[in-house]
Amino acid sequence: MMTSTDNKAMSGTGVRVLTALALGVLGLFVIFALPEYAFVGFTALLSLGLGYEWFRLCAIGLIWRWIALIAAAFLGAGLFLFLPANLVSGLFALAVLGWAGLILGLWFHRRVAAPTRSSNVRTLLGILILPVFWLAVVMIHREEQGPWLLLFGILIVAVADSLAYFAGRAWGKNKLAPALSPGKSIEGMIGGLVGVGLLAAIGAALPLFQAVPSWQLAVWSMLVAIYSVAGDLEESRLKREAGVKDSGRILPGHGGLLDRLDGQLAAMPIWFLALAQMHLFVVA
Repeated sequence: MMTSTDNKAMSGTGVRVLTALALGVLGLFVIFALPEYAFVGFTALLSLGLGYEWFRLCAIGLIWRWIALIAAAFLGAGLFLFLPANLVSGLFALAVLGWAGLILGLWFHRRVAAPTRSSNVRTLLGILILPVFWLAVVMIHREEQGPWLLLFGILIVAVADSLAYFAGRAWGKNKLAPALSPGKSIEGMIGGLVGVGLLAAIGAALPLFQAVPSWQLAVWSMLVAIYSVAGDLEESRLKREAGVKDSGRILPGHGGLLDRLDGQLAAMPIWFLALAQMHLFVVA
């Protein structure tokens, strides 16, 4: 016999799935139907929405939130307009190294919570992370096969996150990072990686990746998935430092924009490097 708790869990899962489906339809429209200039504008506004939620978690005053948001916007615009082509890969390599440093910090403090970082540190992270994420999305999309390549990268993160959620609910016993996100389990993460492996196998059979060795696509997909977990945990740390459960309430069943796209923040820079290394587009 089902209890009221079971009913609430099923209801919450249903809302979460419906919201995800609606976001999926919107995402497909934005990626494939909008002209390039509109895509750039839409994703810029989306990134500003992410920034608003990020800086709200930084315990800074309203005026400083807007200053930080403007700084992130100017940095993104400056990179988009003036970054020399021969420095693009270097920028994303630095971003990937920066996320690697965050991953180490998250790993060391997965069981015992780290001291709360200062508001300035959290704000600076947002000013740096958000524009680089947006630039990666835009630069992948503008390539000849860019919309499809971007979609596949987004799917890697979505599959890793969704299967981790369901595998964790079904089999999760060992906590992945209890000091950061008690709901995540090692079994859930393994389930997500298995799903990404299957997605890579499907991708290897597609014309999009016909020139790429299947093992190479699988390795890069796994790395992207692992980085997406780091993005998720970094946002969980931000929320714990701010003492809130969700970054916002705009998405039923998911919370805020940042709650839904946290994994993409870390995944897109490394996906850009992956595509360049697999010679799926030419970078200076």
